[in-house]
Amino acid sequence: MVRIEHPGRHTFLGSRIGKQAAMMRLLRESGIPAPALLGWEEDGPLIGTSFLAMVRVDGHALKQHPSYHVAGLLHQLTERQRRDCWLGALSTVAAINRLSWQGRFEFLHDADHGAPGLDSYLGWLAAWRSEACAGRPHPIVDEAIARLRRDRPDHAGVELLWGDSNPGNFLFTDHGAVAAVLDFEAAAIGPAEIDLSWWFFVDDMLAAGHPSPAGIPSRDEQIAAYEKALGRQVGDLAYYDIVSAVRMSLVMARLGLLLIGDGALPPANDAWRSNPAVQRLAQLMELPADEEMHGYWEMVRLMNAR
Repeated sequence: MVRIEHPGRHTFLGSRIGKQAAMMRLLRESGIPAPALLGWEEDGPLIGTSFLAMVRVDGHALKQHPSYHVAGLLHQLTERQRRDCWLGALSTVAAINRLSWQGRFEFLHDADHGAPGLDSYLGWLAAWRSEACAGRPHPIVDEAIARLRRDRPDHAGVELLWGDSNPGNFLFTDHGAVAAVLDFEAAAIGPAEIDLSWWFFVDDMLAAGHPSPAGIPSRDEQIAAYEKALGRQVGDLAYYDIVSAVRMSLVMARLGLLLIGDGALPPANDAWRSNPAVQRLAQLMELPADEEMHGYWEMVRLMNAR
């Protein structure tokens, strides 16, 4: 398996190949089931761009289209297997968060964004906002970032973050055991609650209103299992829900503006700032948001046709 870096096409700010490769190697050395690396190249002389090669892992991914809530592996498992699958994945997220970041994972910290932890994470978020929105106004995201700075928790952990800890970034065996963890473009240092909140946020978006299959634990059960695996209680999840909504809003902004830049969407398309993630962010902050989202549905039709 090969992952190729396409300059200027990244989603998350700072998602270079070398960072991803180092993260995968160190996770695997720590007993986390990341794919084994065959090698990587950062300066691109072999194929003209950066890339990494890894050993193929056989397993089932939880696909987005159609959503794994309505088709795929989860529906082939028994209720007990489904529960074990879900909690096993969530425990793996906590196992990554529990690893000590000092020494081996310090390369993830960018001092330009602030002190390790929530300071640097919010600094990175603001820098990513500038890139993702290409300098354009985004009032809802900007209000959210201002609130995150103003209302930050009194106590926030400084832990290793997967960064893209969602159900779709796992491979599972036929029986639902974790076979591999994938995609570390957004790996960082910060409170573990960021990974937990992202898990819930992405799952809720992909559910698109469909109920979870029988056997999937409730949110409270998932939080309890995660806390047990992490070794501490979590807190301020309403705050971190806003962090996740900002992140997904920036993913959508980056994608929408790239498609406009490519000529795939017309310049007037507003999906980059009017989409379900922004609606959710506005809802969390009790702000009004665009209910029509005509540009978003135009983008969805384009993506589904590809």
